Amino acid sequence: MSGKIHIPAVLVIFLLFALILLSCSIERKIAREYIGNDTTRSVLVIPPDYVFKTSLKSYEIDSAGFLNEWVLDSMLWEKSLFLKYISDSLFLDYYFENYYAEMEALGFTVYREDSLMSFLSGKTNAYIVNLSQLELEEYVMPIKEQEQFGEYLYSEVIDLNAINANSWFEISRVNKEEDKVLFFTSHYLTDEMQGAFRYYYFTGDVTFSYNIDTLLVEEIYRLGALIGHIYAGYTFDYLLNKYIDKRMHEEGENRSDIYFHYNRQKNYLAPAKENERFIPLDQ
Repeated sequence: MSGKIHIPAVLVIFLLFALILLSCSIERKIAREYIGNDTTRSVLVIPPDYVFKTSLKSYEIDSAGFLNEWVLDSMLWEKSLFLKYISDSLFLDYYFENYYAEMEALGFTVYREDSLMSFLSGKTNAYIVNLSQLELEEYVMPIKEQEQFGEYLYSEVIDLNAINANSWFEISRVNKEEDKVLFFTSHYLTDEMQGAFRYYYFTGDVTFSYNIDTLLVEEIYRLGALIGHIYAGYTFDYLLNKYIDKRMHEEGENRSDIYFHYNRQKNYLAPAKENERFIPLDQ
């Protein structure tokens, strides 16, 4: 007499969990191999020639809907609080000096555009990072504050000045055009606000008091320095995970869905958060 063999569900779950742990262990080992082998990696970094500057405050222009694009852009530029004071060259310097420094700290030999021939001479593990477009956007970000008093929820909306720094990266391996990928990433700054609700027990009134520390141009330059450092890490993470994919495929192993982030300062690997990595764009 024959019959089906029944495997307890808890055993199936345990086996699946064990396989996932094994896969992650292999991936971490490969990742550590990539991190440690930093003697041959090189990268050519190509900055943009200028920074696009866009004001999204067309609502401040009464006749915006009747103006041609050039005239509207000129008026928005003149009314901008920050964009007209930003030097392209200075912002790019802050951005890329920090990008170069962090890429070198991560084990890459970094080449600039004026070293193109030296970069191309016999490099095997070489990549080109082209920041194809960099944009600063000026706009207003509404911030909603809420607090409950008794059965009533009170809210207040405060408009804060804001700046987006948007970057589009092209990353490719030398002599492998088919490997070229395009990424987007963005960070923003706003005015600093400190506020609080106050409830008056005798009258039942509620007020919201606040102070705003207005955004300064110097802080926008510091944003450029910060994201240059951060995006070098994003670049490393992309190449790290690309290497893990390749090695896992070569060894016939299944790759997990984990996208690893390497923290150089603390020397640890962890799953990257969705908002702490490049966003791939379809080409």
